[in-house]
Amino acid sequence: MVAALVVLYNPDAELMDRALRSVASQVERVFAIDNTPESFDPPLTSFHELGVTYIPLASNQGIAKAQNVGIREVLRAGYSHVLLLDQDSVLPANFVEKLLAAECDLLSRGIPVAAVGPLAVERKNGKRYGAVRHLWFHTNWISIDESMKAPVRTDYLNASGSLIRTAIFERIGFMMERLFIDGVDTEWCLRALSLGYQSYVVPEALMEHDLGNGIARLFGRDIVLHNNVRNYYIIRNIVYLLRARTMGGKWKTFALVYVPKYIVIHSWLSHQRWSSARLFLRALVDGILGRVGPLSSLEQEL
Repeated sequence: MVAALVVLYNPDAELMDRALRSVASQVERVFAIDNTPESFDPPLTSFHELGVTYIPLASNQGIAKAQNVGIREVLRAGYSHVLLLDQDSVLPANFVEKLLAAECDLLSRGIPVAAVGPLAVERKNGKRYGAVRHLWFHTNWISIDESMKAPVRTDYLNASGSLIRTAIFERIGFMMERLFIDGVDTEWCLRALSLGYQSYVVPEALMEHDLGNGIARLFGRDIVLHNNVRNYYIIRNIVYLLRARTMGGKWKTFALVYVPKYIVIHSWLSHQRWSSARLFLRALVDGILGRVGPLSSLEQEL
């Protein structure tokens, strides 16, 4: 009994319709939690046709809040699993079936599973993102392709496409709402890992993602680009999470190196280098001081 949870924010109507149709046939029920302001006119006829339960929040309350609202609805309705999705996540055939089969196999071998998720494919360039394992002062990026059969353990998954047993939320807890956006999935997976629950990439389950606003090439590597506000949240939340015991020492050594590099690289790649650098330094300070939550006034300015 799987329920899908789709978070909306100013969705493209055509792409959203494709995404909802691709998932509705693979799960028992779809919940759409809408972070879009009241000006959004939802396609209620289409929602009714697909059996979508539409829950408007009337304002942007952040992805973590929207996910938690949806997860509680799924729990109340008694479903065994929740599938987290973005509004543009178009699923291939048998996607949910493959995730369920992989999870069943892992559990049958006594492996404590937090979540299973797809092999993410970047729409812009076809890149497979694989799995990540943090070691002391080193990160192991594990290449994965769809020909591999066995699930691959990863420290964390992208939220979209992740399949989670609803019972697990009683042990691990819900999403950290004060992060608002960015790092929510990483924090939850590492919190689960700190409690002994592991996350896995399922190679046979491919799902395309649009990560960021574009891709730049720098020193032979692809750099995913975001707008300044999104970069602010990324930097601030990583710095803020350095205080969390559940993130683990290995991730923290990675973060301490990653944040300065991120600030330098994304300031350099920005069209407004100095203003971007100032904003990113503000993010650094806000993370250190624990100033988290939504930044609606900042979003209006930029």
